Amino acid sequence: MSATIGSNSAILLDCHCYTVGSGGETFLSYVTTNKTALIDAVQLLPKQEATHEIELALNFMQHYMHLEDDGLIDKPNSKHRVLIDRRKSLFEILLDLHSAMRATCVGFQLYFYGENPITSKFIELLLKFSSFSSQEMGDQLALSGEIPLHLAYCTMIVFDSCDLESASDRLALAWSTNDAPWAIRNVLVQENVKDEFVQLVKAKLKPFDDSQKAFLKDTLPRALEEVKRFGACPIQNGTDESNVKPTLAFVPGVQYLLATDGMASLRPSPVVTMSVFRTAKEAVSLANGNNGGSVSLWSEELSLTFEVAYGLRSQTVWVNSYAEFNPECPYTFRREDFCYGSDYAVCEKKVKTVFAPTADTPTNSTERNRAALKSLGTYVADTRSYRGSTVQLKKGIHYETICSPADVDAYGEGHRLAVADNFWDTYVSLDAMDRRLLLDAVHNQRKVICIPFGVTFAN
Repeated sequence: MSATIGSNSAILLDCHCYTVGSGGETFLSYVTTNKTALIDAVQLLPKQEATHEIELALNFMQHYMHLEDDGLIDKPNSKHRVLIDRRKSLFEILLDLHSAMRATCVGFQLYFYGENPITSKFIELLLKFSSFSSQEMGDQLALSGEIPLHLAYCTMIVFDSCDLESASDRLALAWSTNDAPWAIRNVLVQENVKDEFVQLVKAKLKPFDDSQKAFLKDTLPRALEEVKRFGACPIQNGTDESNVKPTLAFVPGVQYLLATDGMASLRPSPVVTMSVFRTAKEAVSLANGNNGGSVSLWSEELSLTFEVAYGLRSQTVWVNSYAEFNPECPYTFRREDFCYGSDYAVCEKKVKTVFAPTADTPTNSTERNRAALKSLGTYVADTRSYRGSTVQLKKGIHYETICSPADVDAYGEGHRLAVADNFWDTYVSLDAMDRRLLLDAVHNQRKVICIPFGVTFAN
C-alpha cells in the first residue's frame, strides 16, 4: 500500500479499486462493526482522541447515508480517480473516503499518498472492506511532484467582554485535541485582560496523562527549544514537575514554532502560541494573517461577535464554544481543501479533485481550470437556492451557514484542488436544478458560525 520511488524519481502510488455493489455491507456498517479494531489500529495518538475522531466521523457518515440523490448520475463507463492524503486526521480520511463513495454509483480508482505513522495501520484495515480490491502494477499512479497540504488549527480570540473563566477553562483543555484539524494552537487575547487571562489559564493547566506524554515526548521538547531561541518565556503550571507538560508562549504566530521536516510541519506546534491585540480590527487582521481554518471566538457582545465573525477568513467559527458539530452544515478546516458535512460536501467530490502532478501534467493550470469551469455551463446566482445563507437551531446551538462567492481564479498553479475536466462526458443530470447545485459547489463557498444562544447570549 505504501508509495515507492520509481527509477525516474517518480512517486509510485498503488491502486485500490472501489466498486459500487448492490446490497451487501455498506462502508458505514463496516466502520461501525469494526470501530474497536480501527481505534486499536491507530498508532501513537491517545486512544481517547482516536475514539472521538472516529465516532464523530461516523455521525457525519450517517448523515451522508440519508442524503437524497442530487440527480447528478455518473455514466456506467465513467472512470474516476480519488486521492486520499494519509497526512490528514482520522476524521478527514474517513469522510474524504465516504463522501467520494456517496458521490458515485459506479466506483473509482483509489490512491493513498503521503506518510503518516498515525494512520498507516488504520488505512490498512479500512482497505479490508469488501468493496475494495487491489489492482495490477500497471495501474500505479506516478506522481512527478508533491501534493500540498495546508496546516490546520484553531485560533482562539479572547475579548475583554467575554467570560474569562469559561474561556480559560476551554484553553486549559487544548491538548485533549492534537491530531484533529481544529486543535487550538493559536490564541489572541485583548491586551487589557492579558495578565488576568494568563493567570487563570496557568492555574488550570493539568498534567498530561501517560498517553499524552508518549505522543508529545519528542515534539514538545523541540518546540520548547524554539520558544527559547525566540527569547520567549514558556507559560506552564509550576506545580507540574514533568518535563512534558502543557505549555503556552507569547510568540507572534504559529508558524514560528513549526518544524521544517515534512511530517512534523503538517501539524502545529504542541506549544500554544499567544499574541495580544487592542481592537477588534487588529484581532481580525492577526487571525486572517495566521488563518488555520477555524476560530473559537469569545465575547458576550453580540454586535462585536458578528462584526468579527463576518470579517474572519476562516470558514468555521465557534462563538463562546468550541468543536460544536452539526453534520447538516459544511465545515472547512484547511485552505484549498474539501468541506465536511451537508450535501455540499458530497457534490464537491463530483466536480473537484485533488490535483495529481504527473509527467504529462506537472502543474495545476489556471487555463485548464478555466476551460473546465466554462464546460460546466454558465452560473447565474440564485438567491432562492436552499443552499444559500441558512440558519438552523439544533440542541440549543444556532448554526448560521453563510454563502459567498468563491475565487474561481485561484484554481491554478500551486492550488491543491482542480476542477474536473469534461464533467458532462462523465455525468448526466436529471433537470436544471441539478446543474445549478453543481455550479454552486464551484462558484460559492460556505462559512459556518456556531453560537450557543440561550447559554451565551440572553436572546
